[in-house]
Amino acid sequence: MTGPASSILRCDDGTELPFEWVYPDAEQSEWIRDRSHWPQPLTPMEVWLRQAGWPGADRAWAEVEMEPPAIFYRFQLAGPFLYARTSPYTLDRLAVMAKRYRAVARRYGNAQGFWQQYAQPRIEAACAQLANTDGDASLQSAAELWAYGFHQTFTSSALLMEASLRLNGLLTESAGTDAALIALEVTQGGDNASQAIDGEIGELARLARETPAVARLLASGATGEALESLRHEPTAATFVAAFDALVEKHGSRSQGWELVLPTWRERPTMPFSLICAHLESESVSPEELTARSAAIRRAATERALGLLPEDKHADFARIVAELDGYVGVREGRAYWQMVISGEVRGLLLRKGAGLVQDGRIDRAEDILFLVPDDFEGDAVADLRRVVAERGAEWERWRQLVPPDIIGTPATAPVAAAGAPDELRGAPASRGQVTGPARILHGPEEGVRLKSGDILVCVMTTPAWTPLFSMASGIVTETGGPLSHPAITAREYGIPAVVAVKDATARIRDGQMITVDGGAGTVSLSG
Repeated sequence: MTGPASSILRCDDGTELPFEWVYPDAEQSEWIRDRSHWPQPLTPMEVWLRQAGWPGADRAWAEVEMEPPAIFYRFQLAGPFLYARTSPYTLDRLAVMAKRYRAVARRYGNAQGFWQQYAQPRIEAACAQLANTDGDASLQSAAELWAYGFHQTFTSSALLMEASLRLNGLLTESAGTDAALIALEVTQGGDNASQAIDGEIGELARLARETPAVARLLASGATGEALESLRHEPTAATFVAAFDALVEKHGSRSQGWELVLPTWRERPTMPFSLICAHLESESVSPEELTARSAAIRRAATERALGLLPEDKHADFARIVAELDGYVGVREGRAYWQMVISGEVRGLLLRKGAGLVQDGRIDRAEDILFLVPDDFEGDAVADLRRVVAERGAEWERWRQLVPPDIIGTPATAPVAAAGAPDELRGAPASRGQVTGPARILHGPEEGVRLKSGDILVCVMTTPAWTPLFSMASGIVTETGGPLSHPAITAREYGIPAVVAVKDATARIRDGQMITVDGGAGTVSLSG
């Protein structure tokens, strides 16, 4: 077998970045840039960690004796940009893999049982080990542990994917193009980690409203100053204690999947800003949200049973039972991905702090622009110039627009062009709503979101979830029906359209728009 081939990534401005395909014949598959999870280019340390961590990922799959789906086996790095494979394996290979997935799911009751009994305990243990690792530890071991824990979330996803494909197949003949959305709606509902934190944020907002001094300081708008002032306000002691408990509980959770993003423990003003947003805007109660989700699931189940022939009803009920707890697993998976990313970042910052103490770099975060060979062994003592050069290069990469697809593109129908005042994307959550667009670039900007606004952004992570109870609709530039904004919008019962190209540029902040989540369209007014 020959080794991986070399290729060149060509960006829109003509910049060329050479790279090697991650494994032989990878060039024969289609790879799509994963802007949903890694919208920015990876830093040198992130690239190194990913390449060094593959043995840990392989161990995660080997221990459960499952073969990873093509999308999870390896990610392709083209320069600093991350791509995920979308071309599936052959049907024969998929059939063998699916048989093994079903056997694992049966052993634990279903995918939810597997997540709760097998995968989640392992990722929690990996997070704890990383949290207790000091700055002198081997980064090679940390990289493998990170990948091992991260891929525990993918093993659970594989079980969900297999059962979901069977449900889609069952519904497609009767429901046609609506089958995929119906399949997702009949599996929604139940407790999940993201909504639980939303409830905790809402409870802190309620406590703030009931404490005049807290409400006054939160309404001041300066979150950092307000938080510090609250610590010196005697009547705010209960609120401050509850807020500190929130940060302690979820402090390792990052804002996203990228290691350049800070955790709540590093920047407590981030959860604080979400509380401020809830204080100023009317949000939907947890009870109402539960009722909305249950109503959508009942309606979808009735629709499915009405479309399916009666002799398929038992098959439908059996597969839906296999997918019980679907949203809980999906959002639990995302939550722990945020946590383990935060723990790896924390370890890097501890190691970076040692380099700062030795006078080799200026800030602990500068370690993200280094790799172990730069500072281990007989490496250069003063690394400030290296950090500056690579930091400038990374900023240059952030301005580049790499191709969306590399490798061998699959043939796909061209989407029908819409009217000049209509944007098209992927249907994510049914319903229609008209309201002012509020363009946000991060959850910390949530104080700008008012009740009735339609949230427009590039992508959301679980850190954005507390804003969904205030938004009347969601529009994102990336993602699909299984992405975080799509799942969360369905749970909150609000219309959503995802994968709307350049939405944050083509929609003006404050512009009136109409979102049709079932049709996948966004109509612009004025």
